[in-house]
This record gives sequence, C-alpha cells and structure tokens, in this order.
Amino acid sequence: WGSVPECPHCGTNVNDRDRFCAACGAGLERDDPSSPGDPLVGRTIGGAYVIQELVGVGGMGRVYRGVQTTLGRTVAIKVIHPNLLRDEQTVARFYNEARAASRLNHPDSVGVIDFGRSEDGILYLVMEFLSGKDLATVNAEEGPLPFKRIVGILRHVASALGEAHALGVVHRDLKPENVIVQRSRRGEDSVKVVDFGLATITGPQRSSITTPGLVCGTPDYMSPEQGRGDPLDGRTDLYAVGVLLFELLTDRLPFVDDTPTKVVLRHISDPIPDPRTVAPTRGVPDALAEVAIKALQKEAGQRYQTADELDEALRRAEQALEATDVAMIRCPSCGENNPRTSRFCNACGARLEPSGVSAKGGHVGPSRGAGAAPQRATPAPPVSRAPLLARDA
Repeated sequence: WGSVPECPHCGTNVNDRDRFCAACGAGLERDDPSSPGDPLVGRTIGGAYVIQELVGVGGMGRVYRGVQTTLGRTVAIKVIHPNLLRDEQTVARFYNEARAASRLNHPDSVGVIDFGRSEDGILYLVMEFLSGKDLATVNAEEGPLPFKRIVGILRHVASALGEAHALGVVHRDLKPENVIVQRSRRGEDSVKVVDFGLATITGPQRSSITTPGLVCGTPDYMSPEQGRGDPLDGRTDLYAVGVLLFELLTDRLPFVDDTPTKVVLRHISDPIPDPRTVAPTRGVPDALAEVAIKALQKEAGQRYQTADELDEALRRAEQALEATDVAMIRCPSCGENNPRTSRFCNACGARLEPSGVSAKGGHVGPSRGAGAAPQRATPAPPVSRAPLLARDA
C-alpha cells in the first residue's frame, strides 16, 4: 500500500511511516516482498541478529525467532511495543530493567543475551530460544497433571523467583504462558520462567516500564495490591504462584468473571475458595490445598514472605505426598482413581472391583498412583490471556 490510514487490527488512524500501531502495538503490513506481513521479518537488528519469524504477540511486545549471525545460534528477539515508548524516561526505565534481567543467572530463568535500541528507535531484548511448551499448553494437553509433577514445576518457578527477588526484580506478570516446560527423554521437567525483561525493580533505584499508578499484568493472576495499583514487592509474584497452584490442582481459576475489571475486583474482595471444595473428585491433598490458600491471602503480610519460604512449603507438601502415597483403584468405566477402600467410583458411581487390590493393599495392574489424575478425553485448547495495561482498571 502507498499508505495505511488505519491499523488493520484495531482501526486506529496511523501514519504511512509508522511500523507499528501506537494504540495496540500491532505490526503494520507493507507491500514489501522481503518481509511479507511483518515489517521486521528479514531485518537485522542490533547489528548481529537477523529476525526470521514472528512466534508470539503479548501486551508488552512481539517475540520473534532469529539467529545470532556471529555464532549461528537461534535466539528469541522481543521487540517492545512503540506505544510504551513515548518519552525518554520510559526508555531509561527499560534499560534499567533490561540490565537487571540480564543479571539473572539461574537455570530456571530465561537467559538474556543482549538488549538495545535500533537507529529508528525500536527497543529489543535478545534471549535464549526455548523449544518447550508453555505451562498453559502442557496443562491443556496433559492435564490434570499429577500432584507430584505440579509441585516439581512450581518449585522450579519459586527457585527462579527467589533469585530475581534477591536482585530486587519483581516479575509482575507470572502466568502459565510465562512458564516454559521442556520434557527430557528421561521424563524430567526443565522449567524456565520468561518475561523478566519488563519487570519492576524495587529498592533504592526503583523503576518500572509503566508509569506510577498504572495497573499492569494479567487480571487472572494479579494480586490484590497489584489490582489497586499499589507499590509491589516479591510477594505479588508469590500470589501469582498461588493462582497457578490452584489452577493446576482444580483445572479452574480461583476468580472468574465476564470482564477483566470484575476479575481484578474479585481478587481484591472475594473470599479465597478452597481447592478441595472446588474440585472434590480430584482428591486434592490437604498439604497442597493449604499451600494454595496461604499463597492467595489478600494481605501480603499473611502470605509466604519469600520465594524460599514458599519453596520450603512445597517441599514439605511433596514429602507429605510421598508419605501418604497409598494404592488406588482405577475405575474401569471412567478411569478415575479412587482410594482402595472405595466400593464405588466417586466420579461416575460405577462399582469398583475388589479384586483390583492385593492382600497387602497394593494395586494389581497399572495405576497412576495417588499423585495422578485421569486424562481428559479431549484436550482443551490453552486459553490466551493478554496482559492488562490500564490505569485504575
């Protein structure tokens, strides 16, 4: 096109020279065969990184697969939406936060390789490229996940947060889409927490990519203080871990409503639901339910105070799971696991065969154990949850 009068994504008026929409951050297409559909594909940024393919779009930026030409390695390149870069103060905050993210040196945090600003003002982060699936996809395709696997994944997350918080970095947008899980051939999970590059820095040199009072994050996982626009510390991330744990235990979010604003208000004012009550047939262990409830306390002072404290609580819950790992009877009709003392399935009511239990109480035949749950008949697609960026949302 000779000009692009409107953004094709949101309808906002744009200038012909614009590469991105200032309102929604979407790329503005141009009739350029070298970069069909995206103005950055095929371009070299930072003098060393060739952008090859768009792989994701979020509320803060767009993520591309690229290659570092000097080493020939695949990297992820995140380009910040131009509508967040309206003044030099914001740019200065971005550099502070990018430097903080690059200082993170933890096996469970994504590695930041480089960051900078192009000649035409584009801010970018270059990170290690991850080939796993995000936790939302893993839970949709394989969930409900066994309890022990849930604990293992979240202990990795807590460990990554502990390192970040020690450096004064608060994530602010922790959600399943920002937890990447890679399954090894031995069946072990490697976990990476991503999107630290746009976190808040706390402490004497406090900074943020957003202006004070701006509500920023994903409503489903926002702590009450985050929803109010209050100053944040690491405990807001621990609240988000509590939401993750609740969701993985029950296959539901603790607070839902029909608008993002109403969801935020529920996080602020509604009573904390008990995962054992929300999903009674799941058989949520008391130890894990109690961890979720404490992490979801409305007042930050009543939650776990550090990521290490949360990790220790998860470790104790893991030990409790091992100590109470009793044999289960699998329902022949629906596949639900039931305690070995059950005569009828608690999910479908079918009669359970007592012959499935040996004289010593062990299960005869395959079983997923107490820490597992039946597979979904049809995997549910992961739900895309865009971050909220609104004042007093």
